[in-house]
Parts: sequence; structure tokens; C-alpha cells
Amino acid sequence: MEGHEVSNPHIIGLTGSFGSGCSYIAQHILEPRGYSKLCLSDILRSVYREKSGDTSINIPRRVLQDFGDSLRRENGPDSLARQAQKHIRDRPNGAPPGKWVIDSIRNPAEVRAFRDFSRGFFLFGVHAEKEIRWGRVRGKYDNNRVAFEEDDKNDTGEDSDLHGQRVRDCFSEADVVLANNEDFKVVGNKDFGSLEGRIGEYAELVAKPLAKKQPLREEEALMAMAYAAGQRSSCMKRKVGAIIVDGQGNVISSGFNEVPMHEMPCADVYRTCHREKLREDVLSSLKDKGLVVTGRDEELKQEFRRQFRMLDYCRALHAEENAILNLARNGRAVPLHECCLYTTTYPCRQCANKIANIGIERIVYLEPYPDQEAKVILKTAGVSDELFEGVTFKAYFRIYGEEK
Repeated sequence: MEGHEVSNPHIIGLTGSFGSGCSYIAQHILEPRGYSKLCLSDILRSVYREKSGDTSINIPRRVLQDFGDSLRRENGPDSLARQAQKHIRDRPNGAPPGKWVIDSIRNPAEVRAFRDFSRGFFLFGVHAEKEIRWGRVRGKYDNNRVAFEEDDKNDTGEDSDLHGQRVRDCFSEADVVLANNEDFKVVGNKDFGSLEGRIGEYAELVAKPLAKKQPLREEEALMAMAYAAGQRSSCMKRKVGAIIVDGQGNVISSGFNEVPMHEMPCADVYRTCHREKLREDVLSSLKDKGLVVTGRDEELKQEFRRQFRMLDYCRALHAEENAILNLARNGRAVPLHECCLYTTTYPCRQCANKIANIGIERIVYLEPYPDQEAKVILKTAGVSDELFEGVTFKAYFRIYGEEK
């Protein structure tokens, strides 16, 4: 048993935007439960001080972000994860073998490295609304909201390359998703106890997968169904699934992002994404006209993607659209105000308009980075939008499946 624990230690990884409470959870909830803590940001800070000679206590976040990007570019995007794994193998300070929490996972390569390292690795995604996070960290920014927004954008990975911080992409790999919007004045108060109980519940689940046969919450099974629907998509960029359930939780419609019926998928027509082809065509035109500086093609491509997302040129109907259309096509007569739409991403503004117009009054979404205009549309229409919490489709059958 000892050898098994060393080769496949039980590890909970934590990912989330700064201010979401990952470090707080590691220190005040998981460490008291016997987990040994490793923080990738601490490892990064140590390497930075060693290389730069900077011994100051408070190193600006952006300085560490930029250094981390360069370190991952130089040594591989999983380099910090590999250093943490060495700590686990060496078992420093007499730490027990097999029960670890890894804080500050910020690049998908780090997630993959830990999954390869141990079958006992489970990633927890921790989310808090941006205003909540700002309230928690504003003191560190001397109330400079602009600096916070810049760091947050860089941390999320909206414009990052493969070696940058990409918390949004890490979150999509989470095995368990948790919301942490409460404001804890002290450890041990009522709100803290609620969060501790929820995290403890899932910590026990991942420590002994397959021990519980039923999902803790109905939403876990329903979101897994939405994900399964999304896997039917032929999209080369992103697969999204959605289901509509009635007041009793029965699935009455489903949809996924796909080109209209009787049209061929992009892969068959262009051998690439249609939007990507349009970008390449424009760039080729610029090259032909001598408007592109030689040797900077890749930089221009990245900037072009940032500035021109070209969503209007996507050939596909969205998952939420197809779920609504399929509901109408099949002629289902149900009280729509009692229905709920589950989607693996947050609806765009066009889908939000359709959801509001059809009369659905509740959505549950997985991706915690909502389109702000869509959010306003839904709020104005009285549609409640709830972040999914629980075991995701990534780990659903690892945790709830039957052991053979």
C-alpha cells in the first residue's frame, strides 16, 4: 500500500483567478484535513529571487506573471509542476506520502503534468465574482482598479500564448467546480463553515472515488448530459452542449453547436475553421500588398485574433439556439417558465435574447466568464443565471462510476 501511495499520491489541485480564495482554502480547510501544501506561485517566487537577486517581500504581481511566462517559455509550460512533483517524490520535512494540495495552477500544461504524474489527481476550480475578488485584494493594489483589471486579464489568459497564465483554460479542465462568494470575517464563522462543509464533502469524494454511486446533486448528472450533447459537435475550435429540462428535471430538448442541416462541416469544406480561413485570407492579402513586416507574421496573427474574433462569420448555430429550435421542432408543450437550460458555457448575447424571449426563467452554466452584455439581457428579463457547482463531466464517471 505504501508503494502505491508514493507512485500515485492523492492530490487536489486548485485553480482560480487571484482573489477567488484558492490559497485560503488550501491553508484553512485542506491543510487542517491533513493535506501537505505546495504552491506553484511560491516556487515561482523562489526561482525569481534566485535569478534576479531581488529579496523584497512584496514583488509586484505583474513582475511575477511576466517572469513566469518567460520561465515556462524557456523550460516548458509544465516546468513549475515538475518542480512540485520533485517535492512530492522527495517528501520533504517528513511529509506523509499521498495527500497533497497544489495551489496556484495557472497553465493547462500544469494540469496535464499532474494528471500524468498521478491517477489520484483531481482539479478543483474555485470561482468568485470579479467584484468580490476586487474587494478582497484592493488593499494590495492601493485601490488602483486599473492595475487590478490589467493583472486579471493577463491572469485569465484572454490574450496569452501557450506559455502564459491561462486560468480560464485551466478552469475548463476542473473535475470539481466551487463558488466562493462569501465574505469570511473570521475562520470558523457560519459562512466559513458552509464552505468548509462543501469542500470537505468533495474532498472525501475524490479521496475515495467510486465509493458513492449517486451524484451529490441532480445538477451534476444534468450538466454531464449537456456535455455529452456537446461532443456531437463537429466544430474544430470548441464543442458546446445544452439541454432544456422541465420542472421535474426531465430532459425535453438538447442541442450542440453545429452548422445548419444539409450543410457540410467546416472540416469537410475548408479543412480548418471558417473564421480561421477568413483571417488567413486577410493576412495573405496584407502580405501580397507588402503591408506585413517580414519575420513578424506570428505576432500579427496573434494581434489579429485578439482584435477580430469574427463571431458573426461563424457558420454554426449555437448549442442554446439548437436546443430551443429542437424544442419548437418537436412541438413540446411545456410551461417554459418552469424549465431550466443547462449549458457548458455562458450564452452569448444573441442566445440570451432567445432564452429571454422564449420564456425560460433559469439557466445553469459551467464557464465562469460570462458575456457581460448577455448577463444584462438575462437580468433585465428576470432570468436567473447560476454558476454550476459540483463534479463536472471531466470526473463524473471517475467518481460515481461502478468499480469492476
